[in-house]
Amino acid sequence: AVVSTQSTGGEEGHLKVHTVQGGRMLYSARSGMCLNACTHYLGHSVLVGSSAGQLHCYDTREGSPTPASTMSSDLVSILGITVHSTQPTIVANSRADGSILIWDLRNGTFPLATFAGHASAIWEVKFESDKADNLYTASEDGQLLLWNGAALSGVGGLLGGGGGKVSPWLTPEISHKKMDVFNLLGSDNKLPVNSFDICKGRVVCGGERQTLFCVDSCEE
Repeated sequence: AVVSTQSTGGEEGHLKVHTVQGGRMLYSARSGMCLNACTHYLGHSVLVGSSAGQLHCYDTREGSPTPASTMSSDLVSILGITVHSTQPTIVANSRADGSILIWDLRNGTFPLATFAGHASAIWEVKFESDKADNLYTASEDGQLLLWNGAALSGVGGLLGGGGGKVSPWLTPEISHKKMDVFNLLGSDNKLPVNSFDICKGRVVCGGERQTLFCVDSCEE
């Protein structure tokens, strides 16, 4: 039977993986730094973002308390992690300085691209599960942005060696200037946006002062 699990990390640097039902501990590891974000990756691994700007991959099958691999950019704190829904080797990070990192976990230990996303910290980042070319970010600056990566399809070559489609997020020339970007909350909102979720083009997000927004994707 498939066992549903969830992972948590905190300021004390402790990563824990346990079952959803019953809360049975399956794996734990202690890091020497604050863990700001974590997500499951390819079923048996957990990706963890730290305050030191490192992306760690823990293999829960091995039982080792140390990461199976570590990827680094610089010392800017990672606040959010999301895995592409159809090409799980593509990972995006949001950071405390308002920037976004795009990783191809098959290649090297450094990010494929880094670009400015917001004027302040990006608290959460997510690829849309139904339309994986779409990336959403929520920030301290009061913006909820939709990044339409499909606009990158006309930039560079997007066919793999076997003729299969390659995600536009792997385009070497990736840049926010070449994407269609929409602020779903408009320019009037100045309250920080802390978290959100997406379901079939509808986005629900929560912010400061107990605000709750429900908006439609406007990519059309």
